[in-house]
Amino acid sequence: MKASARGRAAVLGAVLCAGAGLIGLEELALTGTAQAAVGVHAEEIVRFPSIDGDLTGGAPTMLSGRLLRPAGNSPHPAVVMLHGCGGLYARNGRVSPRHVWWATHLQRQGYEVLMVDSFGPRDVEEVCTTALKDRTVRATAERKRDAWGALAFLRKRPEVDHDRIGLIGWSQGASSVLAAYGAGEDGPAGTEEGGFRAAAAFYPGCKASLSNDDWQPDGPLLLLVGGKDDWTPPESCVELAGRAGVKEKVDLVVYPDAYHGFDAPDAPVRKRKDLATAPGGTAHVGTDEDARSDAIRRVMDFFKEKLGG
Repeated sequence: MKASARGRAAVLGAVLCAGAGLIGLEELALTGTAQAAVGVHAEEIVRFPSIDGDLTGGAPTMLSGRLLRPAGNSPHPAVVMLHGCGGLYARNGRVSPRHVWWATHLQRQGYEVLMVDSFGPRDVEEVCTTALKDRTVRATAERKRDAWGALAFLRKRPEVDHDRIGLIGWSQGASSVLAAYGAGEDGPAGTEEGGFRAAAAFYPGCKASLSNDDWQPDGPLLLLVGGKDDWTPPESCVELAGRAGVKEKVDLVVYPDAYHGFDAPDAPVRKRKDLATAPGGTAHVGTDEDARSDAIRRVMDFFKEKLGG
């Protein structure tokens, strides 16, 4: 798939900065709530390898990421962020408002935050309109390995507490969370250092995990879904979270009136079309303020309990 302007810009920025450049995140934010949330903190453009050499048949994919460091004394706990099927960047080439808001909020609570771009380095614009069988960047293959690469990268950072690294994702990124955080002995959880210490997943597709009778999270998992989600309907996640061996580790929250993307800042509910994985190709997306407020509180309480901060 040909790279978009935003994808090319992301890769170019990473190449030029080579892991050491600083750029104000406010330059990437949109107006409104997201802009107000940004403040004046600088952001570092970083590059690091995925753990996908077994898939590429050669050198691993060099990923780009945006790293936000908190104020205060290190070592800090850290959180890896995985974007959805639309990518890390909005159509105007700036980081999407949802990711800006969550990254800066986590940063201000004392977490180092790494926003992983799985698409730009692979010349992919988005996969929302691409059928699962045609996707070249998949939650259960490339993207789970990207999460593992991000974990390895953060564990080389002297300012990061290597034993307190969490994972969070949205939609396809949340499905990637389930894949990366449910690999057991086949993933970093099976190594001496261990894997992620906690994970949160917003409205993932749970069918792949549900189809694996042996799937269970590597540790505590916060699962947040919308009761009216007609893109990734919650039923499979509810069934997964209730399964023996899983329910002991999962805190499932279903927001009865919320659609897909309920935690996005200031996004009126609308109907999206041409979605490859939504029933009938269409689905509602948009903010539910009550669900958003509750989810923010729950995520922050969850990470504070599991990772400190």
